[in-house]
Amino acid sequence: MTQNRDLLELFKSVAARVDKREFPNVTRKSVITDLGIDSLSMMQIVGEMESELGVLIPDEDLVELVTVGDLVSKVEQRLS
Repeated sequence: MTQNRDLLELFKSVAARVDKREFPNVTRKSVITDLGIDSLSMMQIVGEMESELGVLIPDEDLVELVTVGDLVSKVEQRLS
Protein backbone atom coordinates (compact mmCIF):
# COMPACT_ATOMS: atom_id res chain seq x y z
CA MET A 1 0.00 0.00 0.00
CA THR A 2 1.43 3.36 -1.00
CA GLN A 3 -0.05 5.22 1.97
CA ASN A 4 1.60 2.72 4.29
CA ARG A 5 5.03 3.38 2.80
CA ASP A 6 4.36 7.13 2.77
CA LEU A 7 3.56 7.04 6.49
CA LEU A 8 6.72 5.07 7.16
CA GLU A 9 8.73 7.66 5.19
CA LEU A 10 7.00 10.45 7.11
CA PHE A 11 7.94 8.76 10.39
CA LYS A 12 11.58 8.51 9.30
CA SER A 13 11.64 12.15 8.20
CA VAL A 14 10.03 13.47 11.38
CA ALA A 15 12.16 11.21 13.61
CA ALA A 16 15.29 12.49 11.86
CA ARG A 17 14.24 16.10 12.50
CA VAL A 18 13.35 15.46 16.15
CA ASP A 19 16.29 13.20 17.04
CA LYS A 20 18.78 14.97 14.72
CA ARG A 21 20.00 11.74 13.11
CA GLU A 22 18.97 9.50 10.23
CA PHE A 23 16.88 6.33 10.49
CA PRO A 24 17.60 4.61 7.14
CA ASN A 25 16.76 1.02 8.11
CA VAL A 26 13.45 1.57 9.88
CA THR A 27 10.64 -0.85 9.02
CA ARG A 28 7.16 -1.37 10.42
CA LYS A 29 8.64 -4.07 12.66
CA SER A 30 11.26 -1.76 14.17
CA VAL A 31 10.84 -1.45 17.95
CA ILE A 32 10.78 2.23 18.85
CA THR A 33 12.98 1.90 21.95
CA ASP A 34 15.50 -0.19 19.97
CA LEU A 35 15.88 2.82 17.67
CA GLY A 36 17.04 4.87 20.66
CA ILE A 37 13.92 7.03 20.65
CA ASP A 38 12.87 7.97 24.17
CA SER A 39 9.34 8.82 25.30
CA LEU A 40 9.82 12.59 25.02
CA SER A 41 11.14 12.31 21.46
CA MET A 42 8.30 9.94 20.61
CA MET A 43 5.74 12.46 21.84
CA GLN A 44 7.38 15.12 19.64
CA ILE A 45 7.38 12.76 16.65
CA VAL A 46 3.71 11.91 17.14
CA GLY A 47 2.85 15.59 17.60
CA GLU A 48 4.56 16.57 14.37
CA MET A 49 2.91 13.72 12.47
CA GLU A 50 -0.48 14.76 13.87
CA SER A 51 0.12 18.34 12.71
CA GLU A 52 1.28 17.35 9.23
CA LEU A 53 -1.59 14.92 8.68
CA GLY A 54 -4.36 16.76 10.53
CA VAL A 55 -5.14 13.87 12.86
CA LEU A 56 -5.21 13.45 16.64
CA ILE A 57 -3.96 10.36 18.43
CA PRO A 58 -5.26 10.20 22.02
CA ASP A 59 -2.58 10.08 24.70
CA GLU A 60 -3.93 6.78 26.02
CA ASP A 61 -3.17 5.23 22.62
CA LEU A 62 0.48 6.28 22.82
CA VAL A 63 1.28 3.80 25.62
CA GLU A 64 0.29 0.96 23.26
CA LEU A 65 2.93 1.93 20.67
CA VAL A 66 5.80 -0.55 20.65
CA THR A 67 6.80 -0.68 16.99
CA VAL A 68 6.83 1.86 14.20
CA GLY A 69 4.07 -0.23 12.62
CA ASP A 70 1.91 0.32 15.70
CA LEU A 71 2.18 4.06 15.15
CA VAL A 72 1.55 3.77 11.40
CA SER A 73 -1.57 1.67 12.10
CA LYS A 74 -2.90 4.23 14.61
CA VAL A 75 -2.38 7.01 12.08
CA GLU A 76 -4.08 4.94 9.36
CA GLN A 77 -7.08 4.41 11.67
CA ARG A 78 -7.33 8.15 12.29
CA LEU A 79 -7.04 8.99 8.58
CA SER A 80 -9.87 6.67 7.57
